[in-house]
Amino acid sequence: MIVHKLTIGFFGVNNYIVHSPGSSRAVLIDAGDDPDSILQKINALNLELVYLINTHGHGDHIAGNTRVMAETGAKLMIHPLDEPYLNDPNLNLSSYLGHQLKSPPPDKLLDEGDTVELEEIKFEVLHTPGHTPGHISLLVNNIAFVGDVIFKESIGRTDFPLSSHSQLIETIKTKIYVLPDNTILYNGHGPDTIVEHEKKYNPFVRG
Repeated sequence: MIVHKLTIGFFGVNNYIVHSPGSSRAVLIDAGDDPDSILQKINALNLELVYLINTHGHGDHIAGNTRVMAETGAKLMIHPLDEPYLNDPNLNLSSYLGHQLKSPPPDKLLDEGDTVELEEIKFEVLHTPGHTPGHISLLVNNIAFVGDVIFKESIGRTDFPLSSHSQLIETIKTKIYVLPDNTILYNGHGPDTIVEHEKKYNPFVRG
């Protein structure tokens, strides 16, 4: 599996283009507010974007949905509990910045235990709530795309509408820290990390 990481937009959101070696069919995980950079990267790699998966519905992770979907024909996926965020500027937080961000509706809803398959890549969906009620993470072998659940030595914010600090802590303990220690955590902001490091050094949730 090949992972291309793009850090874009005002909030420095990590977007991930994923595809199999030798294949041109790709998945995009989150679409930040600089869709030009995303599309330029996809074109430069000569890739066909098949799926766009939103880890959650906050504006900094969905701002590029409309443009990316329109230009690639990618099918959008999100958890049902975060589907309302796509068309609610208060929930997706864009209204706080003076915008009225709305996204196209999803083509498919994803929940715990679902899988998304493309070529030989098989993403296992984990429901990882707390930052938002319908936040999901995507597990492939020893890699987990965890959105804004956990960062290197930090955790996702829970001072937003419908966020829950206690739920986020429980999620990290029961969904992230139970993964093998060498699991790479590709998150929504900042540098990558691994489960072992966070269990030892994350000051918010020790393993």
